[in-house]
Amino acid sequence: MKRLLFLLAGLLLFTATVEAQKKSKTIKVTVQPSEAAIYINNTFAGYGYAEFPRPKKKEVAIIRCECNEYSPILSKFYGGDKRSSVSFTLQQDGFYRASAASGIVNKFFTIDIDPQYYKIEGEKIDVSAAWKLLHQILLNYFQEIQTTDFYGGYVQTPWEYKQFSLSDKQIRNRVTIRDISTPDKVAFQIKVSSEVAGASAARHGEFTEIDRIPKDFEPIIQELQTRIGKVSNL
Repeated sequence: MKRLLFLLAGLLLFTATVEAQKKSKTIKVTVQPSEAAIYINNTFAGYGYAEFPRPKKKEVAIIRCECNEYSPILSKFYGGDKRSSVSFTLQQDGFYRASAASGIVNKFFTIDIDPQYYKIEGEKIDVSAAWKLLHQILLNYFQEIQTTDFYGGYVQTPWEYKQFSLSDKQIRNRVTIRDISTPDKVAFQIKVSSEVAGASAARHGEFTEIDRIPKDFEPIIQELQTRIGKVSNL
């Protein structure tokens, strides 16, 4: 008797499930993070949650989920699929995991040189000690110095390129330093340039400025701002 009741209960559960699937004419889509945009067949459907009519048996719905700083997802939902809901979790783009926002990059800031790194003899200002320390700092992050013109008061590194796992983005950075010293003030201006491009654009050298910098490159900003003097303006 118990076995018969068990079989009947299982049959009823199975029947209810089948009926529920037959009645489910709406497909629910959820995605994390919740601010991710959901597109169904290239039409915006909602943020984090959306619904769309079940496709006919031989039709297919294209689901696209995307969010800033995350890799997008593209999926297909076929009419013969018995599911009534699908969910996705976007993976953060490796570029954003391995870089940090910065309000310092891509603009010059001024450093008042510490007196221990320069000498003034009459009207002549000797900043060779400051240049020497700057070279030491730069060579910790770059393999070489591209342009060195002490007499003209100008130094620039080559571009340093970096790629990221789980990302098609590539970033490049370089440092430019110019001597703006006057008889009243011994100072350098420094700019840390940061530019980014997608894989295709990078191959053609089509980079654009971005207010981010690789995390392993962040210390250079602090070193440039503190080791030869102090920041007087940003």
